Amino acid sequence: MPSDKDILFEKVQDIFQKSNSIQQFENLLLKANIQTYHRNDKLTGVYFGKLKYRLKHSLGIDPQLLLLKDKTQERFASLQRMKQQQDLDKSNDIEL
Repeated sequence: MPSDKDILFEKVQDIFQKSNSIQQFENLLLKANIQTYHRNDKLTGVYFGKLKYRLKHSLGIDPQLLLLKDKTQERFASLQRMKQQQDLDKSNDIEL
């Protein structure tokens, strides 16, 4: 029979995989009735029952990896906007 920590790990890991940013991760945790806690304005862990579990140490989940996902998506969106602008500029040049 799995422990509470094992159950929590599976839930949090699943939510982590679906998340693209820390904000989305927190929102999905709250929707799953998993309360979060912060230290120095950083997401540090979650409450499960009366216990606190630190994400990085107790559950092995590093929220900083979501920052990398978030930055990668921002960069990708920026590159797409630049390409669209270049395509628009090229089409304007052809019309002239």
